Amino acid sequence: MPPHIFSLYVMETKILIDQMLHPRILRNCMQLHLDGHFKHAAREAMVQVELTLKERGARGNLYGVRLVNALFGKGSGIKLRVPFGPEMQRETHALFQAAFSYYRNYVAHDGSRIDEQGSLRIMVLATELLELIGASAKSFANVGGVEGLVKHGVFSDKRRLLDFLKCFDGYVLPEEAPDGFFEDIAERGFSLEQVDALVETGLVDYESKDIEIPKEMRNVYGDPTERIGIFELTPIGKEVLEDLQREGV
Repeated sequence: MPPHIFSLYVMETKILIDQMLHPRILRNCMQLHLDGHFKHAAREAMVQVELTLKERGARGNLYGVRLVNALFGKGSGIKLRVPFGPEMQRETHALFQAAFSYYRNYVAHDGSRIDEQGSLRIMVLATELLELIGASAKSFANVGGVEGLVKHGVFSDKRRLLDFLKCFDGYVLPEEAPDGFFEDIAERGFSLEQVDALVETGLVDYESKDIEIPKEMRNVYGDPTERIGIFELTPIGKEVLEDLQREGV
């Protein structure tokens, strides 16, 4: 093969690899691979998967298969729900278990048999796992109530949870438009993730409703009603609010 053709082939191959791999793998592993440190590139690829799981699930004290079981398996705590639907949750759990048991454990404790092709395959596998993590939704439905919300770091303490419940009981979105909503919750020191968490745990509910507009305030079209969105505490949320107030948190 003429040198210029070979150079073109190498360049095109690199472009294909760059398009194939996740940005975290390109940034943290590719140079190791190109320098011939194949087992180190493979190990770092699985490390990036583990770090991403910890970032999404905030399970600071868990690693490896135990971390996978906590985020994709049964039990309480923050979960990752896969995009293909709940019927695929068990299969995804098994996929991550196998990848961590086989690849992650081998590259972490040995890795001596990882060659150039094996290194690249593991980086591709890690890319697929990272893409799946990124497409999964964080679920708080089984976080474990008030204690779980604090334990898993959704709220720093019960006082912040109490402040949230008081601020957002009766919070209205005119015409259901979120204009200014994200800025407002940020100014109050809260996050959209916390909103999601309290809705999923059944403490806060969101409802769309039509309200009657006084005649003198109707728009040029004379619409008699306006649709609004409103956040309200559920009966459970009201009980939690009262309990926290009684505790004097």
